Amino acid sequence: MKGTVLRKPSAKAAPYWGMLQGLSKPLKLELVVLLSESMEEREVAPTPPPPPLSEEERKAGLMRLAGCWADDPEDAARMEAAIKECRENDVLREVNMD
Repeated sequence: MKGTVLRKPSAKAAPYWGMLQGLSKPLKLELVVLLSESMEEREVAPTPPPPPLSEEERKAGLMRLAGCWADDPEDAARMEAAIKECRENDVLREVNMD
């Protein structure tokens, strides 16, 4: 016994179905295979952790960051005030939400 189940595609699938419904059977089967294969879980070899940095490499990396905000137009006092203001606003928001 054969039967046909008519099912309405979901809102997310409907645009794709509109594009694909007129394709030939062989092309639809090819797409089925591609979609099925894309869903298979593949074993991925874990990447080994990077070797630990020497003390000199660690310090050199840290020193590369020195002065990275030197060209920032905002001076330190304004930046500090902005940070404090955000902290105060966060505290007020938390109090108001309760």
